[in-house]
Amino acid sequence: MILYSYINANIDRVRFETRLGLMPCSLLRHWEIYSRYDAYKKMGHTVVEAVLYTSADMRISERGIFKVIRKMEQQT
Repeated sequence: MILYSYINANIDRVRFETRLGLMPCSLLRHWEIYSRYDAYKKMGHTVVEAVLYTSADMRISERGIFKVIRKMEQQT
C-alpha cells in the first residue's frame, strides 16, 4: 500500500496523531498537495501539466511537487 492510500484510509487517525505530535505536520501538507495533483491527473491532464497547475495552486516549486509525489508513492 502506498503512503497516500494509507493516509486516505486512516485520515482521522493521522490527524489525531499529528495533533499529539507523533507524526510531522508536513505529512498532512504533502497529502493535500498530492491530492491536488491526483485530481488534475484524473481530469485528464498530463503529469507535467498536473505538476504545473499544482505548483501554482499550492505555491511550491515544481521540484518540490515531484519530491512530494515520490514520497507519497512510496510503499509503506
